[in-house]
Amino acid sequence: MENRSASGTRIINAVFLAVVSLLAVAAIALPSARAAELSAADVCDREAGSIFDLQRNMAFPAVATEDIKIGVALSACREAYNQKSGARTEFQLARVLDKAGQKIQSQRILGEAAEHGHALAMTNYAVLVGEEGDTATEFALNQKAAAAGNILAAYNLGVSYRDGMGTSVNGELAIAWFERASLAGDDVAAFNLAVILDEGKLVAEDNAKAAKFYRLAADRGNVDAMVNLGLMLENGEGINKDIPAAREIFRKAANEGDAFAGQKLAALSVSDGFETAMLPKASRIK
Repeated sequence: MENRSASGTRIINAVFLAVVSLLAVAAIALPSARAAELSAADVCDREAGSIFDLQRNMAFPAVATEDIKIGVALSACREAYNQKSGARTEFQLARVLDKAGQKIQSQRILGEAAEHGHALAMTNYAVLVGEEGDTATEFALNQKAAAAGNILAAYNLGVSYRDGMGTSVNGELAIAWFERASLAGDDVAAFNLAVILDEGKLVAEDNAKAAKFYRLAADRGNVDAMVNLGLMLENGEGINKDIPAAREIFRKAANEGDAFAGQKLAALSVSDGFETAMLPKASRIK
């Protein structure tokens, strides 16, 4: 009886160990099986989707350029590209190739993505052709990308209309596109819009509206906007004169390293009644 009991225990133990081993193998195999379920295009989306791409696969978080794992991303995106997975894959492959230092291939495939209607690809490719001197094509690409909702393209159209790049200068349209980009969160667009209204060269001067957009940009951390808003507060230009408020915003800009703001803060700190001559606005258009 004792022998049978011992034998039975050994058998039960052996079965138990076998079950545990099978479960362990299954646990190891499951992630691989799940990974195998992803297509090459899915892996490309997972490894190379850009935060600026409104057309990216939202099932996966965006990947910053510095976080792209070139080996995995390049393999998946190349395979997906060869499978003709579409313009998004083309853009993402171009992005990975650029990160890998393969600039010529990257530009060629970026051009394909732009031709196939990928908005962010059009915006990026527009920069490249603009650098080569083809501002007309640059402008046309940004028009298409902006029509598709790309905010970077909207900002670039504002620059084009302001500076006459690829089109004629048009202050009203520059304001319209800068405003669209600023309402989507672009602080530099808000600053540029404010400068146009403040200077009164391309459109009629509107200091009240300029102050509004300087404040919008300043609230988003734009140091140049802080300086210009501080000047308007100091002198009551387009906004009620408020020396304490001017001093406070100059302090914020100075804390961000702006030397001019530091000088203004020191001057205004002498006394609440200290006044200075109006200085030119910081023409730091970007």
